[in-house]
Amino acid sequence: MLLDSIMEDWPFSPRAVGLLLPILLYCAFEAYQRRSRIQVPKYVTRQGAKHKSKFDTLEDIMRENYAKDKNHIYRVEHPHKDVTIIPAKYVDELQQLPDEKVNFLEDIDDASAAIRFLGKYTKLLAPGGLKDETLTHTIKNSLTPNLGVIMNDLQEEIDYAFAHEIGEGQEWTPSYPMTSLMRMVALVSGRIFIGPELNRNEEYLSCALNFAIQGFSVIPPMRRYPRWLRPVARYWVPECRKPEASVATMERLLAPVLSARLASDSRPSDMLTWILANSPSGRASDLTWQAMYQLQIATAAMHTTSNTITHIFFDLAAHPEYLEPLREEIVEVQRTEPLGILSKASMARLRKMDSFMKESQRLNPFSSTGFSRKIKTDITMKDGTVFPKHATVTVPVGCIATDPAIYPDPETFDGLRFYKLRGENKANDGKYQYVATNKEYLYWGQGVHACPGRLFAANEIKIILVHLILNYDIKLNEGESRPKNLFTEGGMIPDPQGKVWLRKRI
Repeated sequence: MLLDSIMEDWPFSPRAVGLLLPILLYCAFEAYQRRSRIQVPKYVTRQGAKHKSKFDTLEDIMRENYAKDKNHIYRVEHPHKDVTIIPAKYVDELQQLPDEKVNFLEDIDDASAAIRFLGKYTKLLAPGGLKDETLTHTIKNSLTPNLGVIMNDLQEEIDYAFAHEIGEGQEWTPSYPMTSLMRMVALVSGRIFIGPELNRNEEYLSCALNFAIQGFSVIPPMRRYPRWLRPVARYWVPECRKPEASVATMERLLAPVLSARLASDSRPSDMLTWILANSPSGRASDLTWQAMYQLQIATAAMHTTSNTITHIFFDLAAHPEYLEPLREEIVEVQRTEPLGILSKASMARLRKMDSFMKESQRLNPFSSTGFSRKIKTDITMKDGTVFPKHATVTVPVGCIATDPAIYPDPETFDGLRFYKLRGENKANDGKYQYVATNKEYLYWGQGVHACPGRLFAANEIKIILVHLILNYDIKLNEGESRPKNLFTEGGMIPDPQGKVWLRKRI
């Protein structure tokens, strides 16, 4: 027997030590893992289950538990690790804690075996690592304050994008929003991200749009290898070569533009200019770093925004009764502008459109969870609940957004729901805006780490919708219902095959 053999050689035999060491290490690892787990019920979906499960999606698990007890805490098995679902009542406490105790970026890095995005291999990580906040600072301190400055550029690019991606036919024409809007958002966003030198370049558009897909395709094959083997496995996992090739392509495309920008004293107002000004010392001229920044911001903005607008297109087609009230509001606001051209200030006065956007997002979130945080040290909440070190917690934001105690008749689409909630009460005005964050609406996150680009995204979406609503009619085929969403790991996306019908207005 193994134990008898060990005891014969105990206590100093190298053979005994060699036999016991792996056992001791395994026990220590298991103890470490248990310590990071909150002792609460655990659930799995059929997709990830090793045994039978009655749940098809994470959404199913959260809805059942939320309906039973909205304050229930439980774990859900994910491919990379268990994630603990917590109620929104803990958000205020957690958001006040420093990043040293509660961190929302840890899952991106490759600092542990239980990571989600494998940033080192997917390239879905800023070139300076987790502590590189160049893009966040640039968005907050340069992009957002200059939203008024870039309005004309956005409008010009949207006119071009509609003409080339949607068309201007005056007969009813089928359109697949997921496809056309992906390119439209890439054109419009690219105008602000990298400038007019490249944003209409087909190679740039392909690189910017495919990079995120390529990065996520790396995760499943690389997860099959233990952490210690991944630095070597990257060389024979073919998926790893695609993000690297995209970085090289972006470097090649960006090189002449970067050289010209650095040599010029007069630079355009766009993200490339602002990123150069905010880059760490010595990195403004680093081609790899600047290419990575462009790919990072494209990943963060283009897919989420195009998915959001696709949902709105589907909702407008499914509820055409809102088209005329929205048109009337746009025309009314245009009359207040000296040249009849909408400005940044005009965007805030499109309250019905803002409400329609928020209602569409409420029922069609990009992610079913939000306010995700990695616990860096044992934390005891005011009610005595302990979140142990190494646990990852997240909030069921989709369930909160369809809670009848918060939103009456929550499953019914009401495009003016938030318009009515805002009313004339100034106290409600900020709370129910599209970009507002609070415990009842956590899609944008909460606190200092709330999505920094949401103001830019909101303006971009509104300008696109203004063009659509003023210049096109939109509908579904007679007898058809809104295209159904497809559920992913932790979220949903609009149906890529979903179709609407468009007609240019005369």
